[in-house]
Amino acid sequence: MSSTAGIRESLYGFHKELNHHISGEDEMLSRGLRLIADRVKAERISVFMLAPRRRELTLKFTFHAGLMLEMVEEIHLTEGGPLWKLVHGRKRMQSYSSPHAVLYVPLRWSSGGDEAALGALRFERVSSRKTFGAVEREFAFLLAAELAQNLYRTRVAQALQRQLKRLEALTDLAAVFASSLRVEDGLKLILQGIVQHFELDRARLYLVDREKEFLRGELSVDVRGKVRTLREETVSLEDSSHRFARILKGDSPDSMMKHYEERVLHVPLAVQGQKIGLLIVDNLISQETVAGEDIGLLRSFAGQIALAVDNARLFEEVQALSLYDSLTGLPVRRYFNQRFQEELYRVERSTEPLSIAMIDVDFFKSINDSYGHQIGDQALKKIGVVINKRLRKIDFPARFGGDEILILLPQSKAEDAAKIMERLLGDIRDIRIPVSFARAGEVRLTASIGIAAYPEDARSADDLIARADEALYWVKSKGRDGIATFQDSVRERSGLRRKEAA
Repeated sequence: MSSTAGIRESLYGFHKELNHHISGEDEMLSRGLRLIADRVKAERISVFMLAPRRRELTLKFTFHAGLMLEMVEEIHLTEGGPLWKLVHGRKRMQSYSSPHAVLYVPLRWSSGGDEAALGALRFERVSSRKTFGAVEREFAFLLAAELAQNLYRTRVAQALQRQLKRLEALTDLAAVFASSLRVEDGLKLILQGIVQHFELDRARLYLVDREKEFLRGELSVDVRGKVRTLREETVSLEDSSHRFARILKGDSPDSMMKHYEERVLHVPLAVQGQKIGLLIVDNLISQETVAGEDIGLLRSFAGQIALAVDNARLFEEVQALSLYDSLTGLPVRRYFNQRFQEELYRVERSTEPLSIAMIDVDFFKSINDSYGHQIGDQALKKIGVVINKRLRKIDFPARFGGDEILILLPQSKAEDAAKIMERLLGDIRDIRIPVSFARAGEVRLTASIGIAAYPEDARSADDLIARADEALYWVKSKGRDGIATFQDSVRERSGLRRKEAA
């Protein structure tokens, strides 16, 4: 290629052939190397891409003897060195004659004053030490520039496609979240979707409590899809030494955040200017940089996440108001009945035991009549507190009506339930309600408790409650402040009848 006209004609042909429909970056590079090999006399041509952190060139393809090869080679770039200058636009080309003829030219995109370093092409004449001539070097430079322009446009088009797909996926996730029955299920879907669609190592979510005192961990999802609860993690929003608290306050990033800013992204979640949480995504395992366009999309999507989370939490709170008694903090009868049926359905298909306890506060009417309904309300409230503290996580209590409380005790035989109720009764006996006009200056509480077990006492919900009620009234008939199982009451009544008959 000796004439300017010939170079222009060859470049135009290269441009036309390179711009045929391609499926992606790899096909662009592969086609480009083949076309360049037809125009430049070199035994081996390699394309190197600039690594994300811009410290090394990584070999992508080598075209040799008519074959496209994928090999492993990395060239570390020393700042100020020849190849560093080449890649960063401070040197047009770099050639060597030892151990054989080698020519490097940059892959750089430029348009309207904007520039981007993409990598480099390496031309080799393995069997010769004769360097590439001036015309060959200039032609190789121009071919690399044309390839870089097309490569950059391909990357932009692919990035736009990825962003569009991610935007569609995020919109779908927001819709799924909005339709989720439980906040936790929706949060899990959101985090899993973010990790999957943005190809991240991990996503974590923290939410501000309603009193705006703490930032509490919710969930963490990793690249394997594994979900881990973060409920044990709490950060005081007044703790200026904690990074998360400072982020929500809008403070400048510290040195640690700056060090990891390419691989860790902190996205505050806000609704109408009020911070409600913090989304954290990272690539600390893969050490891949979080792409700038992904950062922008995640920050934009943060508003949708925040609004969806806030609405879902509000819905749960409203639902909780209808499912929980405002005085005792215990579930209401309707909620209990639902859970009771679910539990019966489960034990019918297993061999696990199930018991139910009915509690009645002793002399509750007298407390109301003697000291007023406010003292009666305090009594119920304190009983609700000790019940929530004493019971196991699997147990399910409810205010059944007035001063009656029902407790569902899964995985418990009658004798197991009696032991749990004995400890609870001890807690109730320890309750003290200050009353200045009472003879003792305070009111003390006791309770009567009846227990029924599935399946030996009954098999339906109504019958089990009736059996527990019978056991309860047997305790009351004996002087109150005690516990009886239905079988205990049956045995004792039978014994009394035998004595009377004798």
